[in-house]
Amino acid sequence: MSVTGVIAEFNPFHKGHQLLIDQLHQSGDTVVCVISGNFVQRGDTAIIPKSKRAEAALRCGVDLVAELPVCWSMSTAQNFALGGVAQLMALGCERIAFGSECGDIDALTKTADVLSDKNLHERLSDKLSTGISFAKARQQVAEEMGAPAGLLEHANDTLAVEYILAARRLGFTGDFYAFARKGADHDSKEINPVAVSASLIREHLLTGDIGFAERFIPLALRRFIRPEMISDIARLETAVLSVLRTKTKEDFSALPDISEGLENKLLFSVQQATNLDELCMAIKTKRYSHARVRRLVLSAFLQIPCESFLQPPPYVRILGFSKSGENVLKSLQPTVPIITRATELKALDGFAKTVFETECRATDLYALSLQKPQSCGLEYKMKLLKTECL
Repeated sequence: MSVTGVIAEFNPFHKGHQLLIDQLHQSGDTVVCVISGNFVQRGDTAIIPKSKRAEAALRCGVDLVAELPVCWSMSTAQNFALGGVAQLMALGCERIAFGSECGDIDALTKTADVLSDKNLHERLSDKLSTGISFAKARQQVAEEMGAPAGLLEHANDTLAVEYILAARRLGFTGDFYAFARKGADHDSKEINPVAVSASLIREHLLTGDIGFAERFIPLALRRFIRPEMISDIARLETAVLSVLRTKTKEDFSALPDISEGLENKLLFSVQQATNLDELCMAIKTKRYSHARVRRLVLSAFLQIPCESFLQPPPYVRILGFSKSGENVLKSLQPTVPIITRATELKALDGFAKTVFETECRATDLYALSLQKPQSCGLEYKMKLLKTECL
């Protein structure tokens, strides 16, 4: 039995995701997925709760679903990848699969080699001094040092490279599989019969157009998404601004991924802005991407601990499994706690306790972003999902 891991948001699960899962099953693999929690990498709430996205994945053939805690799921690509790969390793995965625009593992590996070069940092510093963004500077330097042209322009290729780099840092000795992305491009508005982008589906869901979404999700999920599941960060706008107005410069300085005096701009902008879009636009520059700004804003709101940055998650929380997934769990020799019951979470201490307390806080606030706000304590009320019971 080959155990292959996938790191994903499934935000929401759509036909493109199904193509990858089906391809892995055709190879005889047991598929393990680590999915983002209730806040996602672009600095936003997940369109539907993590428990429902886990259920969707299980309905569509995933064998084992674990959760990437919010400290990693709403973070830089580097930290997102580090957290996801660490969890896949803890779950015994022998191969890591990912969607990629190029689908060329040699090109992705070559790019990872270049980004690991000890001379990159100095050249990158020189490029950053010109005032361009980190992403653009890294792309230019990487290409100058021999990376394939244009590869780092694409979101999924870039994340694939981060997975390879994270795997090297963590000592992963397995293989990689690059699945060539099919259908519309990342964040595209194109209506492609094979698959549309998740962002286009989210856009329609936020307007209440579930019918559009159902055209582009697997048949197994028809009539699965309901209006009361849909999250909209706009419902948290006043709460976010209220909390941020109480923060000090020192609070902002302690955020993960803060640098170069950005805390000063955050503090000033928070005092002036009257809505989230206005706040993010006031902070955003050529140097700081919109996604990075949104992550910083929400990190301050959720009180994300800086000690989680570039550290592996201290536990793995299982959201659900099939019979094959259960067999994977039974075969493990855990290197970190594998959590399947809420009662086990209460026994966590130290860094693990801090991470879980952050998760509880994030979920309690996420509950206010739903069409029908939910009460606190949902982390302890989540039921372990089993495919045969769905």
